[in-house]
Amino acid sequence: MYISSKQLRPDVIIIGAGIIGLSIAYHILEADPELSITIVEREKMLGLGSTGKCTGGIRYQFSSSLLRRLSLLSREFFLNFESVFDVPCWYLEKGYLMLASHEALWNQLQSTAEHAEAESIPMKLLKREELLERFPYLDRDRFMGGTFCPWDAYADPYAVLAALYAAVRSKGAIVHFNREATKIILNGDSVRGVETKQGSIWSPIIVNAAGPYAAQVAATAGITLSVQPYRRQVYVCSNPKDVPKAAPSIVDLASGFYLHQEVSGKAVLLGGTDKYTWPGLEEVVDKSLAEDFFLAAIDAIPSAVDIKWLRTYTGICEQTPDFHPIIGEVLGLRGLFAANGFSGHGFMHAPAAGRILADLILNDSTEWIDINLFHPDRFASGSLSESNIF
Repeated sequence: MYISSKQLRPDVIIIGAGIIGLSIAYHILEADPELSITIVEREKMLGLGSTGKCTGGIRYQFSSSLLRRLSLLSREFFLNFESVFDVPCWYLEKGYLMLASHEALWNQLQSTAEHAEAESIPMKLLKREELLERFPYLDRDRFMGGTFCPWDAYADPYAVLAALYAAVRSKGAIVHFNREATKIILNGDSVRGVETKQGSIWSPIIVNAAGPYAAQVAATAGITLSVQPYRRQVYVCSNPKDVPKAAPSIVDLASGFYLHQEVSGKAVLLGGTDKYTWPGLEEVVDKSLAEDFFLAAIDAIPSAVDIKWLRTYTGICEQTPDFHPIIGEVLGLRGLFAANGFSGHGFMHAPAAGRILADLILNDSTEWIDINLFHPDRFASGSLSESNIF
């Protein structure tokens, strides 16, 4: 088969055809349609990685102002998605309900709501009485209060992924599936290309958007990334009988339990209590976690005692120590850009990551955010934190 010079020597190589990699390609080509981009993906087809297994949540309720900023930068993309791509993604603003069962969490939610209000994010603080009046299916004795943001939403991850894939292909990007990047090729202190089992591809700009494999990819260039892959189990269950259709996504911050209702309202995706499980890349289901999980579900929503457990699947979430992503050019290695460690927020923050990386690659700077705060060498200082983790 004939392979053009643009495929072998593109302007940009992106490692990873998940939501982050495709968003970066899309935003680069929106800004400069003349650039050539080649994307290499280890999986055999679209959607087999982390994006295809995420629950599709989009939220603004972060204790970190930086993560709230990434959500705000992504908002326009999701609001205008159907008019831009001319396909549905089933975007629905149904809100998240974040619940505090003890004083420290309640104080944190109050602080988050105050800061969000200053940023024009509509986040409502609900004291215990109002919380139980609006959501009577919650355990009446467990929660001191909560917060609700009507902007928090759901969109279909695969629909968004497929639309971005079609868009970048139509703009001339080449996507190679079943082509794993085995090594980043260097020329002194600059990148030169990417080695794969099918041959090498050459470019002065390489973006590591390899998701759970990001640290492995970076290591081939002698770079240490503080990113680890973690297994996250999702339980597909019948809807608790007391929880109405179109209920908000519910998060018990103390246990990490969450309930995310499917658009139909016939089933729910439950999970979150394994947020501190061991790292690994095998997508295996650990049934030993189920008892603690269902006890956490019943603690939050008593009628969950009667739900039917339909199936369980496992996805991989890549995390950094401070639950903030690594974004930007790698220090000391010109032309290598990182977009890694989104810590479970990759789907919702992919539009922002695409805008930021496109700016950095095309203009050497970005006005959207202080990119120095996302530098991979920041972890020793411990300056960033996020409390609303589940």
